[in-house]
Amino acid sequence: MNLPSDLHFLVVDDSPSIRDLIVRSINRMGFTKVDVAKDVNQAWSKIEKKMVDGNLYDFIVSDLNMPGPNGLEFLKRSRSTELVKELPFLLITTESEKALVVQAVMAGVSEYVVKPFDYETFSKKIIAAYTKHHPNAA
Repeated sequence: MNLPSDLHFLVVDDSPSIRDLIVRSINRMGFTKVDVAKDVNQAWSKIEKKMVDGNLYDFIVSDLNMPGPNGLEFLKRSRSTELVKELPFLLITTESEKALVVQAVMAGVSEYVVKPFDYETFSKKIIAAYTKHHPNAA
């Protein structure tokens, strides 16, 4: 499946090395429009600016476990905000966060991937998440 090449991603993770890994993986898939945020508050500021500009993100990739509002809270806020509620949302978790993953599924997460992950797994999850929101793209 080929996703639109101009997708604009927002990557949210408090770990610079994980953020870089995610961005490199997205770039390897052929996407060049990637913004990053170190936490949910910074991410939400970027989303609000995009809502004002009318040029929204196409995809959100977020870590689950971050200081301050976590990825689950970010997901819930995103799903309750009209202009971003339908965006594909990929949550990155650890094996020990299974209970929170169940909550994320109930809150409407598109897909999740467990750390550590490889490029092949990550790219399949991106495609699966996108397809859930754009079924005619398959």
